[in-house]
Formats: sequence, C-alpha cells, structure tokens
Amino acid sequence: MQLSEIREKLMEYYNIIKMARKPDWEEFSTTAKIAIAVIFIIGFVGFVVYLLMEILPGALK
Repeated sequence: MQLSEIREKLMEYYNIIKMARKPDWEEFSTTAKIAIAVIFIIGFVGFVVYLLMEILPGALK
C-alpha cells in the first residue's frame, strides 16, 4: 500500500466523521422503538419455531 492510497483512505474516514452528527431525541427514540420491536418479533418467531420443534415430533409418532 502506497502513501497516496493511505492518504486517500484517511481522507475518506475524515469526510465520514465530518458528516456524523448526534441524533436528536425524536430520531433516537424512533430508532430505539424500531430496534426493540424487531428484537421482540425475532424472539417471538424463534419461540414459535422452538414450540413447533417440541410439539411436532411427538404428534407425528
């Protein structure tokens, strides 16, 4: 890796950091609500799969 490639990559990182900002409360709370909802949905689907794996083998005998 040459010096110019390293410098170019560092400039890309610098530009990303310049664009970053702290979210306001509304944006943060919306993101948190969506994340919590997705966690519960995935957990519920996993629980249903677990129940099916426990119930179906006994029912098929």
